[in-house]
Amino acid sequence: MPIDLRPPPPTLLIAAIMACDEGMLSQARERMAESIAPIHQLGPVYAFEEYSSYYEKEMGAGLFKQLVWFEGLVDPAVLPQVKGRMMELERMMGFEEGGQVRRRANLDPGLVTIESLVLASTKYSGHRICIGPGLYAETTLLFQKGQYRPLEWTYQDFRTEAAQAFLLEIRGWLLPRRVRGGAP
Repeated sequence: MPIDLRPPPPTLLIAAIMACDEGMLSQARERMAESIAPIHQLGPVYAFEEYSSYYEKEMGAGLFKQLVWFEGLVDPAVLPQVKGRMMELERMMGFEEGGQVRRRANLDPGLVTIESLVLASTKYSGHRICIGPGLYAETTLLFQKGQYRPLEWTYQDFRTEAAQAFLLEIRGWLLPRRVRGGAP
């Protein structure tokens, strides 16, 4: 059993952006690129209403979603700070109504490793682990038998072929970096 801490395996930062239109998706991408990290690649934009109506009350109908992949390897310990910065961006892009800030964009960061996708959330659930005050993380997908496999709680849109293809592309980028010990 080791008595020294070992560095974590190479990890890439992604985000899921949900917004009412392409203009707000674009604004969210620009703000994240400025305050989080440059964006390496964009996933396809898709209609979120095909998968859930959960956010309609807050953000309206006809929502769109897109995954983005940020440049560079990150230490997984940054996830709570990144979630906090994304929440600040949500507030900045939101509007006030009835004394409350309503979001126009929902920004959820995640970490992709060769073995899994972990997403950050502000919503507690029994399968989520606290990573900071009011912040939680969940393993959303596990890599097994050539693909990222969903778990019981995995959101429907992360089960799609498009999400799978995007994550497998990221994994393909990560694999040689793991062999070289994480050097970019």
